[in-house]
Amino acid sequence: MMKFKQLFKCWTLSMLSMGADAKDSLPPIVEGRVPQGVDELWAGYDPRAEALDIKVIHEWDETYQDRPLKVRMVSFTVGTFKGKVSRISAYYAYPADAKGKVPGLVQVHGGGQRAEKQTVKADAANGYASLALNWGGRQLKDQKPGEPGTDWGAIDPTQQHVTHYFRLTPDEKTAETVYSPRNNNWFILVLAARRGLTFLEQQPVVDADRLGVYGHSMGGTITGQVAGLDPRIKAAVPSCGGAGITQEKNVARSGASSDRRVSDKLYSKTIDEMASLGKLTRPILGQSPQNDFNCIYDDLQLNWRVIPEPSLVHFSTSPHLNHRHIVQAEFTRIRFFDAFLKGEGPFPATPELTVQLKASNGIPLATVKPDAVDRVQHVQIYYSINPHSQTRFWRRAETVRRGDVWKAHLPIMSTAMPLFVMANVEYTQPRPLIGAPHLPESPATYLVSSWEQVFDPPALDAAGVKATDSTDRMIQASFDDWGDWYRIGWPNTEHALSATRKLTDPKWRGPDGASLSIDVKDPQGGNFLMTFDVNNWGAYAGLQKSAYYCVKPLAKTDDWQTVTIALSDLKPSSMDFPALPASWQGITDLAIVAGLRRLPETPESILSGGTWPGTRQLRNLRWTGGAYTAPVLYPGGKLSVEEFGKIFQEGIDKSIELEGKDARQ
Repeated sequence: MMKFKQLFKCWTLSMLSMGADAKDSLPPIVEGRVPQGVDELWAGYDPRAEALDIKVIHEWDETYQDRPLKVRMVSFTVGTFKGKVSRISAYYAYPADAKGKVPGLVQVHGGGQRAEKQTVKADAANGYASLALNWGGRQLKDQKPGEPGTDWGAIDPTQQHVTHYFRLTPDEKTAETVYSPRNNNWFILVLAARRGLTFLEQQPVVDADRLGVYGHSMGGTITGQVAGLDPRIKAAVPSCGGAGITQEKNVARSGASSDRRVSDKLYSKTIDEMASLGKLTRPILGQSPQNDFNCIYDDLQLNWRVIPEPSLVHFSTSPHLNHRHIVQAEFTRIRFFDAFLKGEGPFPATPELTVQLKASNGIPLATVKPDAVDRVQHVQIYYSINPHSQTRFWRRAETVRRGDVWKAHLPIMSTAMPLFVMANVEYTQPRPLIGAPHLPESPATYLVSSWEQVFDPPALDAAGVKATDSTDRMIQASFDDWGDWYRIGWPNTEHALSATRKLTDPKWRGPDGASLSIDVKDPQGGNFLMTFDVNNWGAYAGLQKSAYYCVKPLAKTDDWQTVTIALSDLKPSSMDFPALPASWQGITDLAIVAGLRRLPETPESILSGGTWPGTRQLRNLRWTGGAYTAPVLYPGGKLSVEEFGKIFQEGIDKSIELEGKDARQ
């Protein structure tokens, strides 16, 4: 391999030779007619036509999980726009001991992030050649000062040009000088992903007939858009992205999540995922959790019905999480690629979920028929009446097996609210898989999910469904099972949390004047810490978004002790919030946490201490005292575009913070 000085000199001379007079990569707009559909948008563009001009900046021989790898930091040409060359940097890795050609993967990072070497190393350790595109333009971890990185030239599709993810208008950083879908950031980023496929198919170790693409968050959006456009893709996995914009059917549902439509109709016909997914001919796995803020679950489930062949569609839906996955779902992506790119199949078909509304007792009955029953380890049916997908609590129905199907009754508390039903099936993982450093080993099972079934109130009334369920003061009796909670950062003693959205379900709402009680056993004492988020994502109309916490000291004793929390014990997490919430209603997230920081009263963190997280025992989280007098507060809020945008950015920032903590545990 050439020395770095030689590589840099070669790169510099190459860039000088590709001056401002270079021919643009996009076909010119003729007589002012801009593309009016996705086919027109990509007509005349060939991602293979231009030379990639690949430069190797660094190269390493590495070992990851006992697998020998070749790793490179590279850059290559995306294209020429407004006479200037755009180049993108990337990490590329492949198994050094490959016997013959291997499948190739393009990985697309999320918003606010950058390409990571550990991503391609994990892929290579699993037997793939992997290219992680650094589209966001941040300096790579191994990039030294003065070394070439991503340089978009005359355009900018990054978050520094954030206005143009949903606009088609021209400005000084767009590819065109007239109104055109080519001005949209997503268009340029999809084009870059297609150039990444070209990079892979030119590598000697890569089998060009076995290429896949995957990405997280904004990378998931790019993956969803490119999946139906490039015939070289044989399998695609968008994670927490790729749902497309909200459709009128979901907007019209009372209390549904915020309106994410785009007023520009040409955007819908050219850029939105639905425009390209309508052309999909290869398998796709939607890897998104139940409560994601970017890939809104109800939008994903409705919009993906545009895919012409339903058998191509697969899901892996993590329960209760937002913008991240449980470990069983995390490794479903690799299992999916193993099946469709390596032929290590078959991958299970999407489980068949049916819901019978008409019943003599008025209680709906759900039935799941999974594929490959002999490999099924567990089936769980979930349901909810909360129309707001980001704050929805999905109840685990009592699911029982009857031969080769699983059934569950779905008692509800109101027929004035819609009914949402889905199912998860866990399958035996055929062989151990390798993950990123914070998830080095795969679990024994992987997760495959059903389509969502939705029934609005008119359908429930027509079928004679009855409201047979009632309130329950016992929120959680045993903590041997955390299946109604989501856990993050476990078991870090500073930022671990276990949280639930259970209080959004009217079954477990707090009575007026009640206290929240829980039994705790911890011989080392310490603190019992809880947080209470109120009205996240604007779920409740007229209620201010706020957050609270409480600190309760624990005695050092081998006996069980009861911790009681009155509404007056709550303290605001910010001086901007009311001193107390108006009632126990409106709490969207209830969490037991390892630590509290950035509090108004003290700059120092408060930690739980004792044996939490660890061997501290909990039981009987319940409401005590008070009475059910006030009307049930059902979700029914709507955020403005501006409000949603602000909270959306907060969600991105929080997700990046948590992912950083994952990497440091």
